[in-house]
Amino acid sequence: MNKILVVTSYFYPDVSGVGKHMYNLCKCLVSDYHFKVVIISSGKKYQEEEISGIKVYRLPFWFKLSNTPINPLWYFHIKKIIAREKPDLINSRAPVPFMPDLGALAAGKIPFVLGYHFPSMIKGKILPDILIKIYESLFLRFMLNKAKVIICSSEFIGKSFLKNYSHKIVTITQGIDTRLFIPKETNVRNEIIFVGNFYVEYKGLFYLLQALRFVKDHIKEIKLKIVGEGNYKYYHSLCKKIGINRFVEFKGRLFGKNLVGEYQTSNLLVLPSISDNFPSVCLEAMACKIPVIGTAVGAVKDIIDDGKSGILVPPRDEKALANAIIRILRDKKLADSLAQKGYRKIQDNFNWDDRARMTKEVFDKVIRLQ
Repeated sequence: MNKILVVTSYFYPDVSGVGKHMYNLCKCLVSDYHFKVVIISSGKKYQEEEISGIKVYRLPFWFKLSNTPINPLWYFHIKKIIAREKPDLINSRAPVPFMPDLGALAAGKIPFVLGYHFPSMIKGKILPDILIKIYESLFLRFMLNKAKVIICSSEFIGKSFLKNYSHKIVTITQGIDTRLFIPKETNVRNEIIFVGNFYVEYKGLFYLLQALRFVKDHIKEIKLKIVGEGNYKYYHSLCKKIGINRFVEFKGRLFGKNLVGEYQTSNLLVLPSISDNFPSVCLEAMACKIPVIGTAVGAVKDIIDDGKSGILVPPRDEKALANAIIRILRDKKLADSLAQKGYRKIQDNFNWDDRARMTKEVFDKVIRLQ
């Protein structure tokens, strides 16, 4: 049985799209490969553990630059793990810098496959963007050139940001565990859910909170549940400042059945991203048969068929967002139709078994041709 070493910034129990994607992928393929996963630890110590038959190495970081964890010694840790495990293929997951780049560098002559989950990281801020442009033109380019195959998580990435590498791109979108994320009848009313990392601005939580100012004047007993981690101090303060704190509940980071339970007791998922790629939270909500509102950015447009399997609104437009929320919560027939069509789309197009099979075909081909 071949060994695959995965180098990624996120893995279980992280709730980011990449974290969930990599855990589910490895879990689906654990009977086909010996998986070893190298990831960044949230703690200060080196750790080894086994999760669902997957060997996991957690490497501590020294500091963060912007939102990027960094430890100059990771290269030597990864080289030691490679010497110990002797993998047949190394798969880095990007674009969070540094950790996946070191995985590519440490790979040497071992076949290397890159998974890419987001378009350009340009933020629209002068200093960070200078650093990002340097990274993308030097280090990311090295990783892209080294990869035998680049697995993109959406066609949007392959046709836009990575269009110059189309000859080595394979698109394999996110999957969803349809045995875990299932519908359930609920008696709750007017409950909205947001799921995501709100340390980062691009998830757009600010605009959802601003939209709630308008919604509360039209929908009685409205409630917004915020699932995930982020800058609690800032957002608690913002909620008080704009007078919506009694309508908002911060749930913290949730996993598995606890996360599913929050979807099942919600009437609507709102994802107000400023930019995004292929957010798994949309798939999760649709699998639980609740309607979805997203912004017309990135590959969100590939997930949501506007007016059919969900509603799309422009990014950074709190009034359009508020109007869409009010429209769905007031019109049960529309809400049920969106939910049913979204659910059907997930069942037909996004099961994990197909994603695992396609990834296995890529890995097997690269190993075979080495």
